[in-house]
Amino acid sequence: RRLLMYNFFLRLRNEINYLRKKEWSLSEVGDFWDNLDNYDDINSTIYPYKERFYNSKKLFFNSNLNNFNPNNCLDIQTRTGNGSIFWKKIFPKLNFTIADFSKNFLKKSKINLIDKNIEHSDYFIKDFPLPFDNNFFDFILTYETIEHISNYKIFLSEITRVTKKNGIIILTCPNYSWEAIHFVAAVLNINHSEGPHSFIKKKELDNEIKKNNLKIINYNTSIFLPFNFRLSIFLDKLLNKFTPKLVKEKLFLRHSYILRK
Repeated sequence: RRLLMYNFFLRLRNEINYLRKKEWSLSEVGDFWDNLDNYDDINSTIYPYKERFYNSKKLFFNSNLNNFNPNNCLDIQTRTGNGSIFWKKIFPKLNFTIADFSKNFLKKSKINLIDKNIEHSDYFIKDFPLPFDNNFFDFILTYETIEHISNYKIFLSEITRVTKKNGIIILTCPNYSWEAIHFVAAVLNINHSEGPHSFIKKKELDNEIKKNNLKIINYNTSIFLPFNFRLSIFLDKLLNKFTPKLVKEKLFLRHSYILRK
């Protein structure tokens, strides 16, 4: 019991520190993820995790991008490579560059991509600017990453810089309104902590997208019931279908964007 209480207060202290901290380095982000060895064990079968890919695919193919056939893809904060593996099935000839702030994640993603016979290059990111030329990639994947960057404006500016003219960026991030829920889930050990992060208000993110001259081709907010049993998933899909857009933007879990440079 003492150990349980100790771990509870340790998680509580850590989550309070994450909320209060306004600036942190990419090394701190990397150190946090380096210590989360069971990331795939936690997420591989979880509905909200898998839905980030399926939902972005749906948005992509509902965006009138039939002539878009990308050659070079940057998967930034690739984690364990699942985004690259997912999109490789859709674009078999796509060349991948995976990048992460975590050496542990980068190692695991390389193993996973090699296991799937996916050729790629990999980069460990220590700081900005990103180690890529201007206008180099025509396809960028950034799933639940921007909220982990202390200065998210620099991050968005950098991924814009390395994207080709008319290139596509898939960007997802949590809704600001879910900060408290993530806090409680981490403290109660229901789900893993988010580590160093700061959820971004949609209005602020939209303004920054506009400043970078990115066009929002498609957008939605998804997931209200983030649970992993059949009835919950069924109800969530019904809510997703019938809930008014403005309500979803305020209350649902994840913002997903299809952006064009």
